[in-house]
Amino acid sequence: MIRRWFLLCFTFLFLLISLTGCWSKRELDELAIATGIGLDKTDNGYKFTVQIINPAEVAAKTISTRTAVTTYTSEGRSMFEALRGLTDKAPRKVYLSHIRKVVFGERLAREGISETLDFLTRDHELRTDFHIAVAKGMEAHDLLTILTPMEKIPANKMYFSMETSSEYWAPSLIMKIQQLISTILEDGKEPVISGVYNVGNIEKGSNLSNVEDVGAPTDVRVDSLGVFKGDQLIGWMDQLQSTGYNYIEGNVKNTAEYFKCLDEEGSITLEVMKATSDKTVTIKDGEPQFNVNVSVEGNIADVECQIELMKVDTIKRLEKNFSDQLSTLLNDTVSDVQDDFQSDIFGLGDLIHRTKPKYWNTVKEDWEDRFPEVEVSVKATVKINRTGTISNPYQFEKEK
Repeated sequence: MIRRWFLLCFTFLFLLISLTGCWSKRELDELAIATGIGLDKTDNGYKFTVQIINPAEVAAKTISTRTAVTTYTSEGRSMFEALRGLTDKAPRKVYLSHIRKVVFGERLAREGISETLDFLTRDHELRTDFHIAVAKGMEAHDLLTILTPMEKIPANKMYFSMETSSEYWAPSLIMKIQQLISTILEDGKEPVISGVYNVGNIEKGSNLSNVEDVGAPTDVRVDSLGVFKGDQLIGWMDQLQSTGYNYIEGNVKNTAEYFKCLDEEGSITLEVMKATSDKTVTIKDGEPQFNVNVSVEGNIADVECQIELMKVDTIKRLEKNFSDQLSTLLNDTVSDVQDDFQSDIFGLGDLIHRTKPKYWNTVKEDWEDRFPEVEVSVKATVKINRTGTISNPYQFEKEK
């Protein structure tokens, strides 16, 4: 009996010693919670910028003259050295577990981002659900100093803008770190990252007055895609090319597509409700030939021409017309990428790798040179599901 009690007490004591779960606790008032990181290249290493939340201002219900965030910047020979250099500027230890946005400056992106990716994946505090972007034509440091309306925390504004635009606007794309690293390491596919830039004066954008007007003089935009080769940025696609890329990659969920209206002057805007993409490759005379079929379904959202939508024949003519216009855009996008960037962002090499591995082994060494010359045919098929709550446009009824 005594022995049993001894074993029981020993077990309880052992459990008490092993359940010291609060040994590494950190109080919130001891931390500087960062929501955004800006990474820039300098002549001697890196510039590390963090956007820190001012908790009292975020929670405040009264008007204040202080901003909801503060930015701190430090330079170092490595990312981690630059991060630790913030300790002599920030009043608290910078805490990175709530990062929503990581922005690379364009200079850093053009010189290569693989070293910074090592830091972002190795540090145990960083999660992997943050968005990655490139500051288009500017330093990431400058972008993180811009105060934004509606969202008190600018990093959140960029995060939610990208979330919303990727759902409802074709040129946008979300890139997360694991996906980025996987694409860089993958054979036969190159990465694409969204660009973020400012509109207006940066100095005014960092002033509290920027969010006091109805129309903010300075704002942050997300509407273009940067093309990479390996870990280096090599150029930017415009809005139409970005749209074409996302259609080909099957990234479009919902968007507005503008089409010319048959032989009449004017236009029709289609609300795209569904879009899918299917890629195939065949080998003919030792050369690969690619076919991409893009299927789009949508509803007519806006009619600015005289057309009788109640006729089945009219709908079929519109579908054919829209399909031809979209096919032209997508084929032009492929040609532009082949001519201007020579970077296989469509993953055509990866398609060969997955479906024809023996052939891939014969071409993978010189695929970078082959890609600009391969034959790619893109065909789009548009289907109109609904014409809206009215039949013919008012203009047509008036003429009639």
